[in-house]
Amino acid sequence: MDRTLLALGVISVVIMAVALVLLVVVLRQLMRHRRELAELRRLLQQPGREPQAKGPAEPAAPADSEHPDAGGAPPAPARVQRVAVVLNPSKFDDPEEFRTRVREVVEGLEGAEVAFYETTVEDPGRGQTRQALMDGADLVIAAGGDGTVRMVAAVLAGTDTRMAIIPSGTGNLLARNLGVPLEDPSAAMTAALTGHDRNIDVGWLRKGGSLNEAVHAAEQIFLVIAGFGADAEMIGHTDPVLKKRFGWIAYVLGGARTILGRSVDVVLDFPDGTRHAHKARTVLLGNVGKLPGGFVLMPGATADNGHLEIVVAGWKGPAGFSQVLTEVVTPKLVPRGRLAESTRLSSMDRYQSTEVRVATTRPQPVQLDGDTDAEATHMIARIDPGALRLRVPRDTELTTL
Repeated sequence: MDRTLLALGVISVVIMAVALVLLVVVLRQLMRHRRELAELRRLLQQPGREPQAKGPAEPAAPADSEHPDAGGAPPAPARVQRVAVVLNPSKFDDPEEFRTRVREVVEGLEGAEVAFYETTVEDPGRGQTRQALMDGADLVIAAGGDGTVRMVAAVLAGTDTRMAIIPSGTGNLLARNLGVPLEDPSAAMTAALTGHDRNIDVGWLRKGGSLNEAVHAAEQIFLVIAGFGADAEMIGHTDPVLKKRFGWIAYVLGGARTILGRSVDVVLDFPDGTRHAHKARTVLLGNVGKLPGGFVLMPGATADNGHLEIVVAGWKGPAGFSQVLTEVVTPKLVPRGRLAESTRLSSMDRYQSTEVRVATTRPQPVQLDGDTDAEATHMIARIDPGALRLRVPRDTELTTL
């Protein structure tokens, strides 16, 4: 009987995974159409173009509006004199062609000087960013995956130097949440030159095999989500070849091995003195909450609200995992009331805080924005409000950050 239930559970997860992939394909097409429509609207609103609809003209926004939230037009982006591109060449099929395209965009729109700083295995971006600052760059662009973005941001956080992103990784999580074009480097470069400056929050994480070790550990930056447990296992199990070929969908395949793992005892401590104990497979610390495919894991996580959103999730077997997946993908289908209590094989609890300490007795793998790290039993995370000055596209609303 147990084997039959297990088989049915596995089959249900596989069916849901296939349905999820198909849904993602459809959503990606819809998102592409939305971007095209947004770009068309932007072009139609440029000065010198005739409006298409008849009727009384609306009054123009004041030219000196200081902030888009005030109801006026956003201020014109400050011009830059020297652009530094911290480039991860392994993320581009033809790095030289990429350089040429970037130079063409910068020279055509800004007339600024451009310099490229290639990352290496030994130095994935920090040293190059420091050198760019020493060379006088006033806009530093991270061209690569989420790891490159993290390394550049780790140096620029707390400074006045602007940062931008040309995404070319597997997840491109921060770029997705900010509306940066994902598949067109020229469009991403244009957004970097013509977009708005926004101060976004930055997460910092310390970890160790004990509380004392974590307290004295060096802080590591994360901009999207840091994780502890099953999510880090999923990333660690994902084949790099599949990632390069299929992109973030490879994580779905890598995640199959994490479904049958056991929950562990986890304790969360907050600055107000409250403490919460859970049985959990994963603890997620989010600065922003949108995942590939448009799914929102953390609705309350926005990059400028000065808080982390903490999600603690646990489940029993494939059936329990399918419940967690349903709550993320289609929360309206989650059972409520007595039916939920009698059929619940999972849990998902959410908190918001400026800081949190997470502890467990069994070492768990750790990840920061998709980069795996050594196992730990203790994590200390905090939010650094408005620490990073980031260029976002002109049509990115503050409420989507």
